[in-house]
Amino acid sequence: MNTMPITTARQEFLDLPKVVQDEPVIVTRHGRPVMTLLSVEQFEGMLETIEILSDQVFAKRLKAGIGQARSGKTVSLEDAAARLGL
Repeated sequence: MNTMPITTARQEFLDLPKVVQDEPVIVTRHGRPVMTLLSVEQFEGMLETIEILSDQVFAKRLKAGIGQARSGKTVSLEDAAARLGL
């Protein structure tokens, strides 16, 4: 993750939307992190992730699905479509 001193962030304020487009930037003061800058898209994605993972039933199903995939318990797209009648 990129870091930037707060004085640089202040000087380049109008360019920050371009800077944070690809990844967040940690802003430092006296070498210590004081804030993180991120794009609206990244922020909205984080909120969605938090919302999804806050749903305990969904989180359990997601973890189970990831476990099944890691252990090789998967089905092909064609089989899944057939089972769902698609």
